[in-house]
Amino acid sequence: MLRTGLKISTTVLVAFAVMVLSWGFGRWWITGGHAGLRIGWVAGVLLAGMAVVVVVAGSRMWRMRRGRTHVEPVVAARLLGLAQASALTGAITGGFYLGQALALLPDHDFGGRGVLAVQHGLAAFGGLLLAVAGLLVQSWCRIDDDDEDEERDPA
Repeated sequence: MLRTGLKISTTVLVAFAVMVLSWGFGRWWITGGHAGLRIGWVAGVLLAGMAVVVVVAGSRMWRMRRGRTHVEPVVAARLLGLAQASALTGAITGGFYLGQALALLPDHDFGGRGVLAVQHGLAAFGGLLLAVAGLLVQSWCRIDDDDEDEERDPA
């Protein structure tokens, strides 16, 4: 778990780097005479469903920040870990599937590659949605500075 939090720029950089690598591999694979990597329609739906689960689980922190409930510190730490892992996982999977979709686009009218590109695009959307959900829940886990902390640490 990162102490300072996962930055949006880091998540975007990870997604972009994975996308470029995936696009390069996909173009090399396709120009070598192979079919595109197969993926089902359900992959994007599952990734979007995971994003919903992360937001629902993290809503406890949102309610706590509004003074409506109490969350134990261990639970808050686990939610923060889940949020950061979801943000990185979403960035990696979203970047991978987006790279594959972009690699298939030039040949979209050949051998069903257009449908495959749409499937990869849907999965990329689900992955990026998971990354956004992770970053959102991480922002809910931030602790504001208290006056008590300033009194204990005079420096």
